[in-house]
Parts: sequence; structure tokens; C-alpha cells
Amino acid sequence: TFTGGEAINSVPASARAALDIRLTAGVAAPPICDRIHSFLAAEDGIAIDSIRWTEGTYERPDAPLVAASVEAAREATGNRVFRRSATGGGDAKTLRNEGMSAVEFAIGADTAHSVDEWTSIDALAATARAYTVLPTNLADQHRDGADDS
Repeated sequence: TFTGGEAINSVPASARAALDIRLTAGVAAPPICDRIHSFLAAEDGIAIDSIRWTEGTYERPDAPLVAASVEAAREATGNRVFRRSATGGGDAKTLRNEGMSAVEFAIGADTAHSVDEWTSIDALAATARAYTVLPTNLADQHRDGADDS
């Protein structure tokens, strides 16, 4: 987000930028923060108010919870499931940092966090069906000897 100035054809006396930079799991934040600091330090009149960060986390693709979630989504929709990594700071990240297996999981449109974010009644119903079978699928993963370490 950028703020500052009143007209498009003049340089404002001051301006402010707020950035939300998200890194994928496995990319260390401190070196990136150091690079931002060193780059901006070379510019006159630029100050950094704060930098907050947390390390990214992920659930192993072969983890029982991932397999159970994929199967639940497949059962609920009858379609192939495409998994992706989310780089936000949701509850799943907090739980993983406490050593618990966790995923962010729902069926929806490709508009998450966009200006026109929406979902359909069908997607909500499919998510409810998936959540209904997920505990059984996870129990099956553990019973079949999947390693949860």
C-alpha cells in the first residue's frame, strides 16, 4: 500500500509504503530482511518503521493428514485434487510451530484474498462433505501404518 501526494504530476513531500512480503517454507527470513535493510540504507530519506517476520512452515506432502485431506476432497467433489502451499500466517502455521500436524483445507474458488473474493454454495457444501469424512480418512491412514513423524 502506498500513500502520499495529491497530484499525479508532482513529487510528494513525503510518502509511505507498507509491504507484505511472503516467503515459502524453507526460505530463511533474516537474510531477506538484511538485504532489504542494506538496500534501503543506501537511499537518503528512507526509514524503516518495523519489520516483523516468522519462519514459514509446511506439512510434508506424504504426511497422513495431507493424504487424508486429499482423499476427503476427492470423495466430496469426485474430482482430482490440486494441492498448493499457502504462505500466510494462519492457524495451521501456529499449530505446526507447536509440533502438531496441521493443514489449511477447504474447497473453493480461485479468488481467495482477492478484491472480489467469493465462494459458492456448492463449494461450501463440498467442504462440509469433506470435513465429514476427514476424521475417518485420517484414522484409516494411521491404521494402515502411515508414519506421522
